[in-house]
Amino acid sequence: MGTPDFALPCLQRLIENDQWNLRLVVTQPDRPAGRGKKLQAPPIKVLAEKFQIPVLQPTKLREDPEALDQILNTPCDFLVVVAFGQILPKGILDHPKVAPLNVHASLLPAYRGAAPIARSIMEEENKTGVSIQWMVKKLDMGDVLYQIPCTIEENDTAADLHDKLKILGAQALVHCLELFKKDQIERHPQTARVGSYASKLQKEESKISFKDRAIAVHRKIMGMNPWPVAECQLLGTRLRIFRSQFLPRPADAEPGTVLEVGEQGIIVACIEGCVALLELQMENRKQLPVADFLRGHPLPTGLILGNKS
Repeated sequence: MGTPDFALPCLQRLIENDQWNLRLVVTQPDRPAGRGKKLQAPPIKVLAEKFQIPVLQPTKLREDPEALDQILNTPCDFLVVVAFGQILPKGILDHPKVAPLNVHASLLPAYRGAAPIARSIMEEENKTGVSIQWMVKKLDMGDVLYQIPCTIEENDTAADLHDKLKILGAQALVHCLELFKKDQIERHPQTARVGSYASKLQKEESKISFKDRAIAVHRKIMGMNPWPVAECQLLGTRLRIFRSQFLPRPADAEPGTVLEVGEQGIIVACIEGCVALLELQMENRKQLPVADFLRGHPLPTGLILGNKS
């Protein structure tokens, strides 16, 4: 059970391994996408159909008796859930003979919830990873079965980290299944009072303030790429910022002041340092590297960036 690109390596590894017999793939319905709003199949559906694996696409699984019956009438040893996007009823979790497994993009109990990748960057973590957990009804509270850590680099956006973790997630899943096969699995219960929660990102979080610490500004910019994308105001117009660099240098100027402008970045004063803006987009224009951006939008030093407020 999975939907987006993050789930693809897990499905691909299961398809490639002859010892795993995939009986059914469950994913979200096709959705309108792009400027033409044409229906687009989830990546998981495309891959499953390529290998002629049956696909089920319930709109709301808990309210679809036919879909529930089809799943419950499909015998299975394991249920594997990777970013499916719907809450599963207890009957589904109890269905597999051996275990319901979930691939989660954090080192549980840290960052339970919907946005562990972005939140780990925005919270200035240096390390994250993937966890295989035994699914229970309570969100991300199942026993941890296996984990692989991953370093968060300063130049990692949420999109970059996503691509690293989806590969590690597939590796962890296959290794965990091998441990089950060898009867070597170990369950490590989570304590409800220990851990953190990674709430879903909201569009209104995109506004940044250069009055924050420079490292916090940088990490927010990187954590919000690819969505909702950090933004501020440039002379009353929305400026979206996709990438930045933290510069631990003194900033003897008002926060938001453009200190230097060049092809290596637009250097902006913050609290406790500066950030260099590296990839930008003016409203209704293309997303551009800073060198190309400055050719069409030359900025004077001393200009103050900020929000309308």
